[in-house]
Amino acid sequence: MASENAIVERAEMYLRKLSCGINPLTDEILPEGDSCKQERISKCLAYVASLLQQQLNHDQVAPIVTDKPPRAAKRAPRPQMQELSIDAEALKRYRFFDYPVSISRVVRNINELLPDNMNHLLYADVANFLVQEGILSRQVAEDGKEANLPTPAGETYGFEKGESDLRGHHNIYTQCWQQAQQYILDNIQKCVAIANERFANRKANQDEWEEKPSRKAKQKFRVTVEELGNYPTDDTPVPVSEIARRLNALVPDNMERIYYKVIRDWYVAGGYLELKTSPEGKVAFLPTEKGSLAGLMVESRTGKDGELYDVVMYDIKAQQLYLDHLAEQDAPGENSGESEQA
Repeated sequence: MASENAIVERAEMYLRKLSCGINPLTDEILPEGDSCKQERISKCLAYVASLLQQQLNHDQVAPIVTDKPPRAAKRAPRPQMQELSIDAEALKRYRFFDYPVSISRVVRNINELLPDNMNHLLYADVANFLVQEGILSRQVAEDGKEANLPTPAGETYGFEKGESDLRGHHNIYTQCWQQAQQYILDNIQKCVAIANERFANRKANQDEWEEKPSRKAKQKFRVTVEELGNYPTDDTPVPVSEIARRLNALVPDNMERIYYKVIRDWYVAGGYLELKTSPEGKVAFLPTEKGSLAGLMVESRTGKDGELYDVVMYDIKAQQLYLDHLAEQDAPGENSGESEQA
């Protein structure tokens, strides 16, 4: 019995010859008046013949069908982060500022020198070192808030108290002249040691957590007043996602992360943000009049497609509103969970 492809191939040959006015059985020219020699019928026969030819060509290159579908490629394991290490060669590429900048900006410049697969330095690592050395100390500023501010010894190294007024809000923080930036670089290995100790403690906690026979749910997000003391206090406005990132860097790994939507919704509930529709029909959370007075502002940015979009930015006063809220939650008597006396 002829195979299916052989039958299709023969049918294609018959139709092709008929479309050309030839009898496929005898190879003789069809007589005048034969219906196959009519132009419309001839074109239809040629068209069907071409479809059969396409089917034959497809069958010749079609892949072999197997019972089991091909296995999906395994996802590559997440690369292990390298221990933080900053050598003198890397520090040569540090970009000095000839004007005073915040400690966070210095840390950001240092991290730009590091590869992506290496643990990065945090503001808290540098601030803790400077406090240990007596360069900074926890001080109460004029607004009643605590901040890491220079001591008299710190001022001799180019650290000074910075003040700025942004959208009607007075901010107090530590800024670094070039001499202070150099002091941090000269002592960078001590900062690295503090950072690596933090990473080691985090890994130890994580390993201990994973070794437990029955893994418990992570603790609900909560940050202590002491941990909030390591929150960066520079005056650079940041988006809500950066507020979440900074807070998550303060808590241990066995604690849930806080998501930016939780923080944003708190500002919405407090009347600082509201859902607004732009003239173009775009819907977004934007500052209310109350929010603008509290330090929330809108910054226009350009996306990859060239279109402009708005981002809500929070200055240090606006950030402090949420930090105060977290501090109140950590206050004695809040959510103590004490059992009732029988």
